[in-house]
Amino acid sequence: MERLPRLLLGGGLAVALASCTTALPAAAAAPVPPGVRGLDVSSHQPGVSWPAVYRDGARFAYVKATESTTYRNPRYAEQYQGARQAGLIRGAYHFALPHKSGGAAQADYFFRNGGGWTSDGWTLPGVLDIEFNPYQSSNGLDICYGLSPARMVSWIRDFSDRYLALAGRRPAVYTNTYWWQTCTGGSAAFGDHPLWLARYASAVGALPAGWTAHAIWQHADSGVFPGDQNVFNGTYEQLKLLAAGRSAAAPVKAPVNVPVDASPKVSVKAPARKPVRAATRVSSLNAGPEPVGKGRKLTVSGTLRLATGTRRAVAGQRVLIRFRPRGSTVWRTAGTAVTASGGTFRRTFRAAGDGTWQAVYNGDALRLAARSGSDYVDVRTGRWW
Repeated sequence: MERLPRLLLGGGLAVALASCTTALPAAAAAPVPPGVRGLDVSSHQPGVSWPAVYRDGARFAYVKATESTTYRNPRYAEQYQGARQAGLIRGAYHFALPHKSGGAAQADYFFRNGGGWTSDGWTLPGVLDIEFNPYQSSNGLDICYGLSPARMVSWIRDFSDRYLALAGRRPAVYTNTYWWQTCTGGSAAFGDHPLWLARYASAVGALPAGWTAHAIWQHADSGVFPGDQNVFNGTYEQLKLLAAGRSAAAPVKAPVNVPVDASPKVSVKAPARKPVRAATRVSSLNAGPEPVGKGRKLTVSGTLRLATGTRRAVAGQRVLIRFRPRGSTVWRTAGTAVTASGGTFRRTFRAAGDGTWQAVYNGDALRLAARSGSDYVDVRTGRWW
């Protein structure tokens, strides 16, 4: 992650001191918190000895892949592959610059340059690193990149929706509580994303709005490993489940054991409960080819799965294919498709004009409704192909 003032990540009143120019003594090394130990690196950490990192106790690593839509980590391949070859579970992160381009555009760039995901149990979800503006002195913007809370929330949602459409799962979010509360207005809309919290202190402290638990805690910017020091909030087996996409955003705590009262009880018939409908997810939406000639075939495809547990495929369900013409705010239903045994669906249309495609599942008695991210298609005329 970017090298920010330690005070900004300490929480509390320390943030108010960020403009102070008086040098502070280095803090004593804090004890390593409990959990599975890991690290994150960028091009600032050349020549990492990954076998040594593994021997020293690290079991996962995040590697910076991209920044905005103009930067790729030149050491990404050696770091990402080196971590895996040494036996670490690894993932990639993207440093966001929301004032430079849209969230969907940066998600595209990230996915194309190392931010992909596969359910092999060794690949952690891609991360949206969204935090203090580190270039204030050069761009003249505030810590929120000049965006209002509403615009920032919209930007993050666009990134997340696009990454979901490309990778098939939500990205994790790296941030800190002060920045999140300030720059998103305390949005609680992203609690279904794994949280990677940055806080250099002896305790995790208050979490950003929307989260009840963190998945990873970045607790120090130096230590036994190269780069930043992290711990996963759970066991190694739970870390593997997170990588495989078979766990919640963070480990679920065990229920509290309440002492049983041995005194006689009057039998009361509990009211009948309505069945709990399972959450679903429409992922991997793709409309193409792109660009496409006017009047030529255009195929919209995707996958319908359960959103939790084993995320098994949902077959035999009708999915609406919707289209919104360029310049319009109105969606119209272009057609329908039925999911196959693997949860996949596809429908072919004739390309009529530029616009955005989306798939919507309306749910049924057993499953909740869901909608996909969107995919814009450029339709061209003339013999350009």
